[in-house]
Amino acid sequence: MKSVLFSMAVKPGKLEEYKAFAKETLARMDEYSDMMKRYDIHSAKVWLKQIAGTDYVFVYHDVGPNFEEKMQGWESSDHPFDKWFNEALMDSYDIENIAAMEAPEQLFDVKV
Repeated sequence: MKSVLFSMAVKPGKLEEYKAFAKETLARMDEYSDMMKRYDIHSAKVWLKQIAGTDYVFVYHDVGPNFEEKMQGWESSDHPFDKWFNEALMDSYDIENIAAMEAPEQLFDVKV
């Protein structure tokens, strides 16, 4: 199984709104789980960290072999939950610096 990690800056003043979105996502676990299955995502871990006065979200997923292919349809999905989820992310994430949303280069992966 592969893994992916994303880091996104939160727009100034949107941290509490993002936290409320995260809480609502977990309250809608059945829909969230269904969405993850549609995109071949097998786990989700999310962290918040403030760095130099900016709030960042770090998102880790274990993903299956079809993740990249399935994610190509993400922004054009007409599924109601996908649309709600994507709109909330785009409202919260500071996508002015889109490079921060690109997957980082993995240097190593060690399991013991």
